[in-house]
Amino acid sequence: MPNPDDPERLFHFYVDGSVHGPYPGLVRERETLGHAGPYCAPAFTRPVAERIVEDLHLDNCGLTGRWEDNRLTFEWGADYDGDGGVETVEPDSRGLYKIGGRWPWDYDGPLDAAERHQAALARPSRKAAAANKQATAAVALVGAGPAPGPAAGR
Repeated sequence: MPNPDDPERLFHFYVDGSVHGPYPGLVRERETLGHAGPYCAPAFTRPVAERIVEDLHLDNCGLTGRWEDNRLTFEWGADYDGDGGVETVEPDSRGLYKIGGRWPWDYDGPLDAAERHQAALARPSRKAAAANKQATAAVALVGAGPAPGPAAGR
């Protein structure tokens, strides 16, 4: 449930240096001082997180992701960052996955009033969030028109 004392802002994220995206993600003002940053951890719906993983595999960047039920596990070797490692991301109480810190994000936003419908699409529905609490299917991202294209210069 949204917290009016700590509102979320919608940004379109891109993995820096990649041609993939945009990925609509939410960041809380309190966590980001109202701004997204290259190493923030935006909250994404499961369908968006799945797309991020697919795109990482297409880029063959040395970092991979795999799904185990509702858990997303990232794995990378020493050639990726000098150490290698594993990180597991689980959905929060709303079914959103906070993904960040393993690569720099490029981003557009916060998005203006003309794109508020995108914010609604990035938030899970109450029905889907309730289903997620029962360990059932993940939140559905409902499309309301064509996906926005990348910002100028991408």
